[in-house]
Formats: sequence, structure tokens, C-alpha cells
Amino acid sequence: CSKHSGTKGKKLMAAARAWAFARRGLIDPEVSLQLDRETASDFEALGVAVPVAQVSEAECFDVWRCNWRSVTAFLSLETQWRVAAGPAGFAFLGLDYTAAKASLCGRSRRAWQNLLADLQIMERAALPILNGEHP
Repeated sequence: CSKHSGTKGKKLMAAARAWAFARRGLIDPEVSLQLDRETASDFEALGVAVPVAQVSEAECFDVWRCNWRSVTAFLSLETQWRVAAGPAGFAFLGLDYTAAKASLCGRSRRAWQNLLADLQIMERAALPILNGEHP
């Protein structure tokens, strides 16, 4: 896929959303759910045919090959978030990019810049979910 593809960015955002919702123990309300076999049978008994999921949506997520390095880098930075504590609890502020760069050392300057752009896309998608601001 193209480096500048809008779809690539959307896929990165979807991966970050999936991670953030899973981290909070929630299901993304924008992802359509499929029913398990037992619930589908209950609907069929009522005369309504519904598709049956082979694997639940929460258990898997497709990642494009061109996004693989960015997604795995993002996941490896799970402990590199800046968090602020206050009287109402805590808030995620964003990734600590100094720690991120140290964690992902060994990349060329150009590779780091490309990865940084992808990480920022994913960070922007995850932050509202991590902070409970999703719809």
C-alpha cells in the first residue's frame, strides 16, 4: 500500500482504536458484532436468520502488511504513555517520544520519521478512547 494512502492511515487508526478499547476492556461501538452460534440459533427459532461469527471481533484484528512494523512498534510502546494524575483520576497525555525513540533504536533517521508519523496517527486515535471520551 502507498505510504501516503488515506486508507493506510485509516487502518492505523482502526488498529489503535482496537488496542485502546481492548486495553480498557471495552468493545468499539463502531465495529459491527457477529453473534455466536447459540444466540444465532435463538434468533433462527424466531424466524430470523443471522450470520454466525467463527471468531469474535474482539479476538482478532487484521493488520495490513505495510502497517505491520508501525502497529507492532505501537504495541511495544504500551508502557511509554505519559499519564497525569489528578483529583478526578488520571488522564493519558500521549506517548513519551523520547522513551519511544530509545525503545525503537537502531532505525535510520528516515525510518524513524516514517514510523513517528504512523505512531502519531495511532496515538491521536487511541487518546480519546483511553481517556473515556469516545461516543
